[in-house]
Amino acid sequence: MERFIILLSITLSLSITNVLASEPVRLLGADLSGLWQYLEQNSAELNAARLESNAEEERAEASGALPDPSLRIEWIDINQANGVTLNPTQVAGVKYSVLQPIPGWGKRDVQKQTAVANANTAKAQQRIISAELRAKLRLTFAQYYRAFQAKQLNEELMVFAASASKLAQSRYERGLGGQQEWVKAQLEESVLKSDGYSLRSELRKTQARLNALLNRSNDAPLDTPQVLPEIPSISILEESQLQKRLRSSSPQLSRQNAMSASAQGEVDMARKNQTPDFIVAIAPVQRGNGISSWDAMLEFTIPLQQGSHNSHRHEADQRLSASQAREQALEQNLNAELSEHKAALTASTEQLQLIHQQSLPLIEMAFKNALTAYQNGRLDYATLWQVRREVQRNKLDELDALTNQQIHIAEIERLLGEAL
Repeated sequence: MERFIILLSITLSLSITNVLASEPVRLLGADLSGLWQYLEQNSAELNAARLESNAEEERAEASGALPDPSLRIEWIDINQANGVTLNPTQVAGVKYSVLQPIPGWGKRDVQKQTAVANANTAKAQQRIISAELRAKLRLTFAQYYRAFQAKQLNEELMVFAASASKLAQSRYERGLGGQQEWVKAQLEESVLKSDGYSLRSELRKTQARLNALLNRSNDAPLDTPQVLPEIPSISILEESQLQKRLRSSSPQLSRQNAMSASAQGEVDMARKNQTPDFIVAIAPVQRGNGISSWDAMLEFTIPLQQGSHNSHRHEADQRLSASQAREQALEQNLNAELSEHKAALTASTEQLQLIHQQSLPLIEMAFKNALTAYQNGRLDYATLWQVRREVQRNKLDELDALTNQQIHIAEIERLLGEAL
């Protein structure tokens, strides 16, 4: 019975192993979402930003606390008849002072405010890095998609060129066409092969850029790009709505706002530093084997150096004004950049609509007519090839418009700091 159980376990293990081995490994690169999930988990830059943000949050949590107290021990009259001694029972007395520094009124609150502002700055910086990586990834994926599709179009055109070349040869052999047509078809095939080398090279470059962004080796395998991310609806892309989202969610504005809050904390602290800080102490005094008395102490600073304090306060005021000016300038620049990308996105969308609704259907119809005419001997090869090249140009224009849409969406999302 025991042997049967062992054999059954081995059989089941081998079956599970075979099933797992037969399952295909899903490669990255088919869509953008899978790439972003991988990058979010494996980006060293993003991980470093998270750790720095966590560190600043911990610092903010600890800020505003009272400083650690200190213990002071004083021996009174250590020079005794039998020599110098520190024995508490043999000296005239020992004073144990516990001292607690206490910052002046409101200083701990200001320290907390500044630390929280610095934590918010680090958090906003993390969002900036995340938004920039997301934008780079979307842009690079769009270029990868464009390079792959352009290569596919070139291969389709090469198939047509080979077929047209055979047809031209057949027409020439039957005396229906000239040798020049056949030679031209051969030349066009050669040009397309040369273009194919360039397109394959461009595809490898985009694959290398994508792998580099993902922190993978340049030759790591990638899946073929299947589809570009969808373009958001018109209502989401309405410019006034985008401007509102920019003001509320932009990580760059958030970082500058946090820096202004930190500068405000420095201003408040510079003013608070013109008021005293304190040290309070309580001190039991030992004489012989017991405590004979208790002392108390209050110490405070006297902020007499008003010239120095005023300079620090003016410095903090200037830094705050500079930060607020940068905040205003940054908002204006971001709004302008957002408007530029929105206008460019609109132009790309309109171009794409024109290609889909007018240019491409018309030129494809013209090509079908030209091909029929050529097959019937009513059209020369040069005109047929020119029309087919026009189809290719329109499809490449379509790819460019799709890529440009993705580029401007990526830039808008980078400015907003979030997905549309």
